[in-house]
Amino acid sequence: MTVTPEPVLLKPRIDEFLTYCKARNLSPNSVRAYRSDLIQFVALCGRSEILASHISRKLIRRFVLQLNESGGAEPSSVKRKLAAVKNFCKWLGAEGLIEAGLIESIPGPRRRDRLPDVPKEEQVKKLLDGEIPSVSPERDRIVLELLYGSGLRASELVGINLDDFRDRDVLLVRGKSKKERLVIVSEYAQAAIKVWLPLRAKLLAKFKLETPALLFSVGPNRSVERLEVRSVGRIVKAVAKAKGMDPEVWHPHLLRHCFGTHMHDHGAPLQGVATLLGHAKLSTAQIYTRVSVGRMMQTYRAAHPHALRS
Repeated sequence: MTVTPEPVLLKPRIDEFLTYCKARNLSPNSVRAYRSDLIQFVALCGRSEILASHISRKLIRRFVLQLNESGGAEPSSVKRKLAAVKNFCKWLGAEGLIEAGLIESIPGPRRRDRLPDVPKEEQVKKLLDGEIPSVSPERDRIVLELLYGSGLRASELVGINLDDFRDRDVLLVRGKSKKERLVIVSEYAQAAIKVWLPLRAKLLAKFKLETPALLFSVGPNRSVERLEVRSVGRIVKAVAKAKGMDPEVWHPHLLRHCFGTHMHDHGAPLQGVATLLGHAKLSTAQIYTRVSVGRMMQTYRAAHPHALRS
């Protein structure tokens, strides 16, 4: 496709690109991140009316260099921002606004392969066992049990409808880009749901609401029917704090990491863990192998007479 000779302002094209991303079922969180990253990229140029023709390999490399030199961005963040710029440039190329091959051979940063600090089973047991000190303990127990017992993302959790249950122990969830998968519902989660459903019906009648959502806001400041992702994070932190644990450590995605690590610790094959987590690539789940090996080494060093002591 030939490049258009007319000057094309870049900023308005960002909104068009984001509309294109929404049409391709990119998650709202990803669209927001793309917007922020692209606005940051445009701001680098120091001009309010930068043209599409101003984009060059040199400019993109300068953007990456500036992010690295600022010291405030993790390699994973720099990689994400560069991916946003590259995808934007691909779209601009497809629209005939820049040279289609402009972004070829622009390398991203090398990612530091750090293992997540996953809590041990005893710590998760402390979080989940006993009373749930919250405004809605019956609902919030389901939050914790499904995050840990089924390895759900917070966005998947809040998207659950009653008719997504294929049986008591099988649930259909919608992951990234609305990809569907089946997950197992643990006996603990089943018991929590059984307690919640009658109360759910009473609350909906009281609030005069109708919603297909399994979980919804019950607080005085409820603004939407369905529970929000941010509320899930607040629930996890509040329960952790109430049980004497550091709330800054605990968050919904950590319980998903616990699911994958503890499954693999107990002999679950990596392919099975990847399938249950909804990872498109097996390599994404390989981090749980490294976490398990790390724990194995800790045990060995602590117990074996010939182990090297650090």
